[in-house]
Amino acid sequence: MRAKWLRWIRQFHTWLGVFFSPLLLLFIATGWWQTFTSEDDREKEKDMFNSIMARFSTIHTDDYFSGNGSVHHASEHFKLLVGTMSCGLMLSVILGLALAFQGTGRARWAIVALVGGIVVPAALLYLG
Repeated sequence: MRAKWLRWIRQFHTWLGVFFSPLLLLFIATGWWQTFTSEDDREKEKDMFNSIMARFSTIHTDDYFSGNGSVHHASEHFKLLVGTMSCGLMLSVILGLALAFQGTGRARWAIVALVGGIVVPAALLYLG
């Protein structure tokens, strides 16, 4: 019974990740661009890359896509999708953590990695 349950968790975890990966990659890429691009470079939009990233970033920051020249905030359907994605990804992370702690030798390394994933970002933000 336990093996069947773990197989179901792995499969559900996989399908959540696959379904939401395009939207998640969009949010990751635009968040990266916003973090590493100066405000001046964002506003210039001289090159094609910055122009494209600026357009897609409006989805991330302002709930609309500026590709068609208009400013329409996200529909309730898109908000529902993003809310579902957020819940699905949180569930997927929790399932991934549960899977990481399975097995005798893996739990110790999973704890080390989890603590490191908390301590390292917190220290970098604190040291600023």
